[in-house]
Amino acid sequence: MRFHRYRSRLGSVAAVVALVAASGAAITVAAPAAADNPNWGTTLPPADAPTSRAYDLIATANEKGYLPRSGECSVQVHARYWTYGPDGKVYPTWHPSRDPSGCNFGHEHGDDPRPSDLFSTVNWPAFGFTSEVMLDNMAEHSHRHEDHVGHKVLTVNNVNVIQGDNGTSFFPPQGTTIAVCDVLLKFHQGTHSPDAFTNNVHELLFNQRCTASNGGQVTEARYNAMIPLGRAGGFSPSECPGFGGQFITVAPPVPADSPSDTRSLGRLITEPGCIQAIREGRTHYDPLYPNPVPFTVSDMDDFWFSDVQVTGAGLNFRIAPLFYVVNPSRYYDPSKPNNLGRIVDLCYTDLAGGDYCNQARQAGQNLAWDDPRSPFKGTLREFRPGTFQVQNSGATTVYTDVYGRNASTTRFAGSIQQYFSGNQSAQMYVRGATRDYAANGVHAPN
Repeated sequence: MRFHRYRSRLGSVAAVVALVAASGAAITVAAPAAADNPNWGTTLPPADAPTSRAYDLIATANEKGYLPRSGECSVQVHARYWTYGPDGKVYPTWHPSRDPSGCNFGHEHGDDPRPSDLFSTVNWPAFGFTSEVMLDNMAEHSHRHEDHVGHKVLTVNNVNVIQGDNGTSFFPPQGTTIAVCDVLLKFHQGTHSPDAFTNNVHELLFNQRCTASNGGQVTEARYNAMIPLGRAGGFSPSECPGFGGQFITVAPPVPADSPSDTRSLGRLITEPGCIQAIREGRTHYDPLYPNPVPFTVSDMDDFWFSDVQVTGAGLNFRIAPLFYVVNPSRYYDPSKPNNLGRIVDLCYTDLAGGDYCNQARQAGQNLAWDDPRSPFKGTLREFRPGTFQVQNSGATTVYTDVYGRNASTTRFAGSIQQYFSGNQSAQMYVRGATRDYAANGVHAPN
């Protein structure tokens, strides 16, 4: 039922993509290879290894890092899942939702990166690396630090890119395959806290390699940055009550000097207008049904868009990804503390609830927002790498700041090393995958 419900609502992705179409010191320390960390998941880092702030947060019980409940894996077990970053520091990285010892962590980080065809090149994603560069090289008011549980990994091998696909169709169109792509990315998307109500910059560790069908030209990007998703300080309404609503200003963002993305729709998050739409019986288009269907509490989801460009030094790079979460645990409600409403609470009101609320009611009355039985836990996600283009007539190694700006072939203080190879003639649209990570024991915050 859960996947069917997802497919019935994925038409909203097509609708909103169509709307878009219409409208520290310089990094000098090489990262140890994966082979240099053979004890991933089994031992702590060497005692003398420098650690990142992101790792320090998970090494002690901490709400921004890891705060286990009774019966869940200990902080020490969790801290065994680490990797070296490009700066030689220790960072947290992907781990399964269940340790081999049998304990659960309570949260998940998406796909295991090891099956990726790109893993031998990029290794374990270093969660929080760009935040560490900020910490080492920028004034305190410019720092951005994200919680641990929001880091999500996507691994997809051999994705067919179809000629003429621009992402607006519900299903991938039929047609000629013009390229085949491998994707390994990590994106931070927390849908349990008020963070995204104001904060528009989130860490993306992006790796994609595409091989063209006509002649086999390879286009590749390895790009790490804090990417802006829409404007800072607020967001726009999600599909319920309708895409394209007026921007809602909430509060100053962190960092205060966050850049804005004005080319995409940015972060679309549910707010009280959706509750009113449900009460009024308003409807929306569902491609699997001949007639419009009413909104329900189960339609309170997140769409996050971005449009990233890196230019200069002979380079023109662009990605326009979409990160869609079907079952977030929170919505925006300015009448509540921290503007934080819990979607599962609405299931016990007179509102039309839909499939997810039916599941919640069957599990028990008045489930807490972080109860493992609640289906609103941020685990059902759609990743679309989306528009992708690399045109590079210069060096493959480029240095940018943490926001992907000021591209240069020369290192500079606070720069991040990037890699871009290839010179494709036109943009392509890369479809990613749909994943449901709701393993036993996983619960919000996640």
